[in-house]
Amino acid sequence: MKKIILLIIVFIFTLFYAPVKADIIPLSSKNIKHYGIGVLNMPKNYTVYKYPYKDSEILREVNYENIKKTAIVNSIDMRKVSYVAYVPVNDVALLTVDLNPGNDWYCVCLNQETGETGWVYNDNKTDFYTYKRLFYKYGKLYGLKLFNDLPNEEKVLYSKEDLNSQKIAEIGYPKYVSFTVIRGNWMLVSVNDMSKHAKVGWFNWRNDDGTLNIFPNFKEQP
Repeated sequence: MKKIILLIIVFIFTLFYAPVKADIIPLSSKNIKHYGIGVLNMPKNYTVYKYPYKDSEILREVNYENIKKTAIVNSIDMRKVSYVAYVPVNDVALLTVDLNPGNDWYCVCLNQETGETGWVYNDNKTDFYTYKRLFYKYGKLYGLKLFNDLPNEEKVLYSKEDLNSQKIAEIGYPKYVSFTVIRGNWMLVSVNDMSKHAKVGWFNWRNDDGTLNIFPNFKEQP
């Protein structure tokens, strides 16, 4: 009986005080309500300000536990931040950027549900990615994944970068998607699905309103 009680106490302690291991990868377009102009890969620790200067009111301070090696983070801080992608083992912690005045300050979306924003300072220019640059870096590395809520009529490969061009193939259940080049809102992709042969054609990866139909397929690497 004492062993059972002890196990229950340990379980409760672990539940409330242990760090949380969690990866965040957008599986549908609804997971990203505020796309902005791109994303900022956040460092291990950072401060969010109300305005773009360091004497401004501090909205929050975010602190990770060893983002370089594990997916373990401080559970309280983690739940205050709404990442569009968070895969620590791959050094990925992406917040969408609403505005970048060009002086190393970025207005980031802190909560995808409410649209709350704040300002962060980052003088590392390589941490900011337009969506095109994001795909070229991480999409080339990990492949791509179509959003789960993409309608079947939009899972189509075209002969040219034009919705009025010839339809080459429909994408049923893609196992792996890769691309070679991006031109505007179109990318030339190769799709492996249930068939034995890869399907190649132009795919409309971004809509005119800036929303995405596909995202880098981040995976944990051994």
